[in-house]
Amino acid sequence: MVSAGGDTRIIGDKGGRPWYVGIRHPRDKNKSAVILPLSQTAISTSGDYERYFIKDNIRHHHIIKPSTGDSARELRSVSILGTDSTTVDALSTTVFILGLNKGMKLISTLPNTEAIVIDTNGRMHYSTGLQ
Repeated sequence: MVSAGGDTRIIGDKGGRPWYVGIRHPRDKNKSAVILPLSQTAISTSGDYERYFIKDNIRHHHIIKPSTGDSARELRSVSILGTDSTTVDALSTTVFILGLNKGMKLISTLPNTEAIVIDTNGRMHYSTGLQ
């Protein structure tokens, strides 16, 4: 298992058992939002909680929505699972910018690709293959 920030590539398993990978809770760094048993997969998470500041009660973070030039604010966290590390990295940011409905619609068109999305109310949403 190789992990670099929000990107992880898992090759094989852990002695016949899956690796357990936690997706960080976007508002409590000491908790996991979900823990996944994974093997032979890539996972990437994009969120509004690593690089941000709050001004006038508004969270400004590093994931910019091109149509507004401002931080994308519909979601708190997007994790994408798939077979290719580079692709899931790009997709986690893309889905974060697209938002829940458009992002999940995109994921539903891609083979061997799944998503876990946490919205601004803290609700978790799963792509069809994970439900």
